[in-house]
Amino acid sequence: MPITFNKRKDSISVDAIKVVNDIFNQAINQEASDVHLEPTVDGFLIRYRVDGIMNVVYEGDKVLYDFVVGRIKILAQLETTGLPRPQEGNIKFAYKDGHVDLRVSVFPTSLGEAIVVRVLESEKFFGDYAELGFNPDQVDVLEKIVKKPYGLILVTGPNGAGKSTTLFTILNKLNSPERSLVTLEDPVERKIEMVRQTNIDSNIGLTFAEGLRYLLRQDPDVIMVGEIRDKETAKIALEAAITGHLVLATIHTNNAAGAIVRLINMGIEPFLLSTALKFVSAQRLARHNCPSCKKEYDPPKELIRTLGAPDGIKFYHSEGCDKCNNKGMKGRRGIHELLLITKSIQDLILLKPTDEQINELAIKEGMMTLREAALQKVYKGEISIEEAIRLTE
Repeated sequence: MPITFNKRKDSISVDAIKVVNDIFNQAINQEASDVHLEPTVDGFLIRYRVDGIMNVVYEGDKVLYDFVVGRIKILAQLETTGLPRPQEGNIKFAYKDGHVDLRVSVFPTSLGEAIVVRVLESEKFFGDYAELGFNPDQVDVLEKIVKKPYGLILVTGPNGAGKSTTLFTILNKLNSPERSLVTLEDPVERKIEMVRQTNIDSNIGLTFAEGLRYLLRQDPDVIMVGEIRDKETAKIALEAAITGHLVLATIHTNNAAGAIVRLINMGIEPFLLSTALKFVSAQRLARHNCPSCKKEYDPPKELIRTLGAPDGIKFYHSEGCDKCNNKGMKGRRGIHELLLITKSIQDLILLKPTDEQINELAIKEGMMTLREAALQKVYKGEISIEEAIRLTE
């Protein structure tokens, strides 16, 4: 990232405008999800997160950093005077013939203010389920479930696993003039026409739980809850799901079965959970081999044994080229574990099972695990065996 600037004090502020524009333009061009600006002892670093991986793109002079921080704060309409403190704001950044929404987070550190800018996805990312990484059988299950007029659909996984993108894709497909769709989010990042979207704000008492209570009086057909964090939110969501509403939500667990156990451990009555819950999708984002430099290779035998791959499989990885910025990976798609709540799973929930017991029964009934979903992509040459193990070990 070649950036030069004039160190004359009367010129630096002008240079900061150019630097900030370059930072954002290059981040968008490289399809970065986040931009990190971090003060160091002698200067500052700029790092992009692309396909989940952080990389340094620029090391700058301390003289410039304060002006860059100030410029970003102005664009995000944040306070530029007074003592450093955590702040959040948004920027509509002009890009090509339109704009890109950026979410800005400022946080004070011992060396100065650090800034993280999230490059927000737009409606163009709401494609087909297959584009998110669901295989054809999983797409069939998903499409049948979301056609139901009521029930709870959960998407689970760690931070950065694409849970919100999955929920927004479902929401976008359900969106029509015949349905009333509402959301509770923290914060609202992606806008969809005809969907009433609300930011939760604990400062005024608008939590997920309180928001749900009020939204139920707004005559919704479909409700999206950004995250189930506590018993109160979970209970209201489940009660809404058995009284004629389709509820979509995320929850943080490692696998699909873990979501059921987590809700029971929160204090949710098993009979309510077994009645309301329709299915759980656990997911991870897999970094795909770059198609321009992908080639066949022989991975270490211990990796093949770890993954349990059969004999005769061809393995592929990418070594890096200009098309992937020499990273060997280009883009990410999900791997998914879909747990359908069948009659036998409902009966098991009533017994307050462990996630191992739920997994065992679900696999017996045909559930594809995260590892099996990753293996499918390995066999197709889409991801490396190392990536499959990293995501599912």
